[in-house]
Amino acid sequence: MKAVNEGQIQFYSEISEHQLSAREFFSSVLLDSLNKSFGWQKAVISYFDTHGKFLSWTSWKGIEPDCENHPYRAFASNDIVRYRIHEEAVRDHLTYFDVEPRLYKSTEMIPEEDYESSGFVRFLEKNFESHYSVTMAFGINAYIQISFLKSKEDGDFTEEELEELQEIYVYVASAYKNFKKYEQAKIVADIQNEVIASGEKAYLVTDDFMHIMSCNAQARKYLEDILGTAAAEQISSTVSCSWLPFLLGSEDGKLTAERVQTRVIKNYIFKIYTYDQTYSNGIVDRYHWITISAPKKEKVSSEKTAGMPLTPAERRVAELLDDGLTYQAIANTLVISYHTVKKHVQNIYMKCGVNSRYELHKWMDH
Repeated sequence: MKAVNEGQIQFYSEISEHQLSAREFFSSVLLDSLNKSFGWQKAVISYFDTHGKFLSWTSWKGIEPDCENHPYRAFASNDIVRYRIHEEAVRDHLTYFDVEPRLYKSTEMIPEEDYESSGFVRFLEKNFESHYSVTMAFGINAYIQISFLKSKEDGDFTEEELEELQEIYVYVASAYKNFKKYEQAKIVADIQNEVIASGEKAYLVTDDFMHIMSCNAQARKYLEDILGTAAAEQISSTVSCSWLPFLLGSEDGKLTAERVQTRVIKNYIFKIYTYDQTYSNGIVDRYHWITISAPKKEKVSSEKTAGMPLTPAERRVAELLDDGLTYQAIANTLVISYHTVKKHVQNIYMKCGVNSRYELHKWMDH
């Protein structure tokens, strides 16, 4: 028992330093520390993207990125342990802020009568000379997992070993949580410096999972004006924000990977920039910073449309058409439906005797 306690103290000390100094948290350094402190020599870190696609693994044998001949490729579709891990992580919205132990013992996931002849065991034997596993899940949608392995001769994991692994999980998850907070604080600081240098006054920073990591007072004021006071209540670095998908997405509401987007909502101009934090294991953590520009004060009636036989609403649509805005951008600006914009445009064309945006532009100029 004394040796275990000493191992815990040593591991906790090393991992506390690792969480502050490491460029990447889940690496061979972590595996070496687990081996040195607890004697878990056979351990594999597997990396996936947030959709569950395999990227690479790191073991006591070294690093092996995904490639055409990677041994996991042929097995991936039959990996029932990974399937269960990912399914539960997506269901529970697992992130790097969660520290509750998630351990998956292979002999509890595969029926006893099927275990010895299962493809899972054949895979372990062929690639790692092992027969039993306990896997830990970490990060967004469990995009990182550590599998601890034992041979058939050493037998399955005991209750005492499972208790030790639960303690290890809490150590690792807590340190990873601190690592991500420290890493994200540096990312936010770098982004803030860029925003300030650009002269923008209102901004917010988000990750790709609808967490608002930073939002200054001016941006908060604008968001309350656009979305109501309830919008400010959802500004959180740990809880997903319900209105962010609309802001980060395209006009059909789907998330987009474009480097820079511009959106107009209630005359406020949103510029959305994308920043990717990449790692050698293939994982990419995506962040966004968003600047907000207040609407310019508008004239009561434009000189171009003052004499037109149009209603006030139609005149405003005509002005935006003349400015080159799309139907959807006009709808966003005026906070009306796409269908309403189309109806206004039909009326404008009919009243002005034109058949296209170009003809309308010439008509307005004369």
